[in-house]
Amino acid sequence: MFYGECLGGALYIEDFRRILREVGCLDYRIVTSRKIDLINKDMQKVAENIYFYSVTIRAFKLKGLEDLCEDYGQVATYLGTIPQKSNKFVLDDHHELITNKPMLVCGNTAAMLSQTLYAPHFKIDGDRSIHYGAFDCNGSVSAERGISSCC
Repeated sequence: MFYGECLGGALYIEDFRRILREVGCLDYRIVTSRKIDLINKDMQKVAENIYFYSVTIRAFKLKGLEDLCEDYGQVATYLGTIPQKSNKFVLDDHHELITNKPMLVCGNTAAMLSQTLYAPHFKIDGDRSIHYGAFDCNGSVSAERGISSCC
């Protein structure tokens, strides 16, 4: 029944995360996520409290990525050089980098932007020499530096 609706191969998100981890992708980013509504009444009864989502992700197999967001005080600045993305670049559902606006990022995000095809389009300040602890993923703003934080 679920195969006909293209849901037969759906994965539990934690199983998907484990598969990615097994192949060396410790951190992945959700680009888009959309809930799929079950219209067929029989399918709704079988699924009961199971929810299905269509999710587009970005995953990078990079050395040095950590399984949690860590703060190294790194700052990413998008240079506005990707065609059709001159004003902003959206890495994922919570990283919208505005051209020329510095953004405090976790170590993983800094690596994703500096060690991949995106490298020529970003300036990354800082390195991993000082560890400040877990990265604050609440989208706070550093008032003294005027740098938005998001991970």
